[in-house]
Amino acid sequence: LPKAGEPSLKPPIRPHQSQAQWSRPNASSTDNSHRENAAAAMRAAMPAILLLLSQPSRSLSPQARRTPHAGYHGQGQTDFFEGWYNRITLPENEQSFAFIYAIFDPGRRTARSGVDAQVLASTADAAKAICASSTDCSPFAAAPHDLSLRYAGDTFSFAMTSVQHRGRLDGVTWDFRVRPDVGWGGRFGDARQYSTAGWLAALGPLLSPHYQVLMSLGHATGWVEIEGQRTAFVDAPFYAEKNWGRGFPRKWWWLQCNAFDAVEPASQLTLTATGARRSLLAGGALEREEDVGLVGIHLDGEFWPFPEVEWTVAPWGAWRVTASYADRGTSCTIEAETDDEGCAVRVPSKSGMVDGARETYRGTLRVTMFDNGREVVSATTRHACLETGGEFDAEWAAASAMTE
Repeated sequence: LPKAGEPSLKPPIRPHQSQAQWSRPNASSTDNSHRENAAAAMRAAMPAILLLLSQPSRSLSPQARRTPHAGYHGQGQTDFFEGWYNRITLPENEQSFAFIYAIFDPGRRTARSGVDAQVLASTADAAKAICASSTDCSPFAAAPHDLSLRYAGDTFSFAMTSVQHRGRLDGVTWDFRVRPDVGWGGRFGDARQYSTAGWLAALGPLLSPHYQVLMSLGHATGWVEIEGQRTAFVDAPFYAEKNWGRGFPRKWWWLQCNAFDAVEPASQLTLTATGARRSLLAGGALEREEDVGLVGIHLDGEFWPFPEVEWTVAPWGAWRVTASYADRGTSCTIEAETDDEGCAVRVPSKSGMVDGARETYRGTLRVTMFDNGREVVSATTRHACLETGGEFDAEWAAASAMTE
């Protein structure tokens, strides 16, 4: 629990939300009928692939202020993880902070059961990671239908909602509020929010992992303190996403930025792009792998998805991506590079969280977008997050095409 004088880590319960609606790890809460329905849906569907993009949530109104899958998916499963990634960018002083949380196998005690937290701090000169973990899942609680979770452990604690983040971890404390702006599909309150994984996310353990961008752009105000040195910020660009399922892909790359140095013409711009080799029919006798990818851009709040993606990515240092949406006549090119060594990032594995990826917050990235051959926007940044992970020991050239 928080020490004397520290903020409470208990997220607010909304007036319509009772404490009973929160989900705690429970080994007896598995839902076999849900799995059977998911299996039947998979048999009836065409073979499908990761991450997309285009299927709207029918249960949310256009004014919804959260994305689909914002809530916690843990229902007592074993061989299950869920993880959350949050990033703050301070372009004026070339700093970034990332907060990563994960829970493993909460339904039954296994070798990897537990909760993990890490804070990544990057400056103009260096980056470092501060990590902690516990095998005790019992202090963890999360809401099943809202972005709201907390862990109140003896040595570290964190709490996260869509509008508030607080925590303490081995010499690091943080407390900031977030003003949500753009989700995955457009501005909150104006545009329909989409499931990044489309209808595939309903198929549960048959496809792994699932992926949801929770907030392409928010604005954070508060502070982060590391070993007594406090950094305060007002309206800093904020980003959030999550994964859940049986495990991470065999290998992947990932690019993210919502703080561009120059945009022509002047616009508000966010970018998320990723490619992965992930499992289909995960854990089954027919399990196989496929290369899948996506690019999603928001330009002044308008959503530009690109379901056809090609990439050539080095194990480290260079990313080249081209993407298009042929039916709409839109396309984009992305080039990113870095000459720093990056920072090790803990990621989910069969044995829990391990140093399985490398990430920099000081990447150079250029993106150009076209609409029926006409250049819509050209932008550059020195504040991109660039990542590679998994079994990535040679240049990877691949292509992925999704259907809407």
